[in-house]
Amino acid sequence: MSCSCAVFVFREFGKNSQGRGSIRQEFMTQVLIIADDLSGAADCASAFVKAGLQTLVVIDRQAGQSADTEAAQVISIDADTRRLPGAEAAQIHLDIFNRYRSAGQLLYKKIDSTLRGNFAQELGSIINQAGLAIVAPAFPQAGRFTTNGQQYLNDTPLEMTEIWRGEGITGTAHIPSMLAHHGIKTASICINEIRQGAQQLRTLLETCARDGVQAVVCDVEADDDLQAIAQASISLSMPRFWVGSAGLANHLLAATRVAAKPDQVAPVKTNGSILTVVGSLSNVSRVQAEYLFATGQMERVDAPASVLRQGQSHPQWKKLRNTLDMSLQKKRDILIMIGIEDPVNMGEGLQLCQALALLIAPLAEHIGAVISTGGETARAILSAMGSTGLRLIGEIEPGVPLSVAAGIKPIPVITKAGAFGSRETLFRCYETLRQARVGSTCDTKTGSSDTRSTALYRKAF
Repeated sequence: MSCSCAVFVFREFGKNSQGRGSIRQEFMTQVLIIADDLSGAADCASAFVKAGLQTLVVIDRQAGQSADTEAAQVISIDADTRRLPGAEAAQIHLDIFNRYRSAGQLLYKKIDSTLRGNFAQELGSIINQAGLAIVAPAFPQAGRFTTNGQQYLNDTPLEMTEIWRGEGITGTAHIPSMLAHHGIKTASICINEIRQGAQQLRTLLETCARDGVQAVVCDVEADDDLQAIAQASISLSMPRFWVGSAGLANHLLAATRVAAKPDQVAPVKTNGSILTVVGSLSNVSRVQAEYLFATGQMERVDAPASVLRQGQSHPQWKKLRNTLDMSLQKKRDILIMIGIEDPVNMGEGLQLCQALALLIAPLAEHIGAVISTGGETARAILSAMGSTGLRLIGEIEPGVPLSVAAGIKPIPVITKAGAFGSRETLFRCYETLRQARVGSTCDTKTGSSDTRSTALYRKAF
């Protein structure tokens, strides 16, 4: 395949006439992130916490200004559109853009690194106003790569993975074609051009923009490629925005040359039970959950899919809740998973997560901290507990942010996309919170967790 800036479709949109100030002023004033689910909104925003920026994830996209949003330098909106019809998802993104966008912001459209959801329609809804889209959803640290415009999970094309097959996604994961299908004039930049140097790459991006290209899809096979894209695009004088996963967001921070600030911090403290909720149907999350349970530090409750489908009318519903209630009142830590003894379709994910949240919500007063896999799971539980958002603190590991719930009960919350992480990821999350429990001491049997997982509250929150 040629490395040239190849155009895939030619539907024209109007030009964005909005000007921009210097990038340093934009970045330090505010960053706006729009994501299609909660775990994505959080893991992308966590990149900016490293520079000491006050960062808030908003769950209620229709909420007005609050003390939290006014204080935040980075706002990440969970649009909650991943499973909606494309047209509806696009309209919601446009509404969010119009509600939260202001002059002088850095705009980042967070998309799933495995290309789930309606990212092409969502991108198309704002591209006319937002400028040139720099598209790079790869996340090499998590095994997501882009080669010749095709997205891969490790060495496997996405369309051949469990993730796509399980969710019934059809077609190919060729990003330029996916965008072109929705009328976006798209160019592709191959890996050789990405690695020619920042000046040459910046010139190529400027050429694409002059030629009327609306979205430039960038190949990425290593973190250095993301760094090159960030450095080349951050200084563009034209209106532009970024489209990607948490991977590119991390490198945008570095490209702005905003130095990390020493934080004023206090140790995280939590009272009550640590509740680990595995609502994701991903095999990755289930392996992590089994590893966590094998440490012998918690009780496990399997909520059968058949019970969750039927909800409160199922005879076993009350028994499940009573089991959870008794354990929580005794301040025991709990791992709760969606049982898969019955066949489960990935398309049922939202329904099952909402039912799981309904099961847990009345017991919120006994919960001291939450670890949640899957954005839908986290959103459903936090909403049921009356939370309006998440104030980000940092990361347990790449793609696994630590937050404090904003709203009625400010408890520590760790969120993780279902297919992210290694076998030990949930264990590291749990150890971080367990060691933060008031009055706790390190368990000599398990040892302390990785020192990078030591959790800290930012006093500004």
